Amino acid sequence: METSEKKQITDILNAFRLINKDIRKSFDDMSNKLESENSFITWKKWAKENNKPNFKDTTYLFNGDDWYYLNCYGLYNKKVVGFTFVISINYEKEEDMDYAEFLKKLDEEINLNTPMLCISGIYSPIDFKNIKLLDEDGWQYVDDILQFTGNWNHEKQEYIEYDKCINVEIKYLEDNKTKKGYEGWYKSAKIKINHITDISSKEKAEEYITNLIKKV
Repeated sequence: METSEKKQITDILNAFRLINKDIRKSFDDMSNKLESENSFITWKKWAKENNKPNFKDTTYLFNGDDWYYLNCYGLYNKKVVGFTFVISINYEKEEDMDYAEFLKKLDEEINLNTPMLCISGIYSPIDFKNIKLLDEDGWQYVDDILQFTGNWNHEKQEYIEYDKCINVEIKYLEDNKTKKGYEGWYKSAKIKINHITDISSKEKAEEYITNLIKKV
């Protein structure tokens, strides 16, 4: 390998390192602000106290993983509140294309594999006593809302856009009874989508969380 090629590779790797550092700083600033709020209980603490062994952190680094997500969720006034950084997505499975369709509705110019989105949300549980974060496959219930597919409903999908409050709900009733297996799910949510690069300072990160808490 020529010296110029080696330098090009190291420059690319260094760029990834710096980008990842910036992403983590924005994420940490928002997480710290959210976890400092009175009455907010981190999901990890709540899961431990309520014997939820299926809780796990989903923090992936740029190490070849197909999906790179960062999540921070917890409980606040009997709602699940928090945010997800959607950094990298790999569309190897056919079902993942629903995700791509959602992103295209949001932004026709977006890079589908590295959308770099911050999705914050306030989720209303169907049954607070049975509330869950993960399904049996480890997929996060709250992240499933990002696709607006399956049982999530939004009347005006054409209006999905950045920095707007989007109201969604799920069809969880069948003959006026909660569908079996849906007890840990959410009946409705309010979400907002921003580009991670717009959260460029600690002040903006904290303001983002402050505005989120005000909507609970």
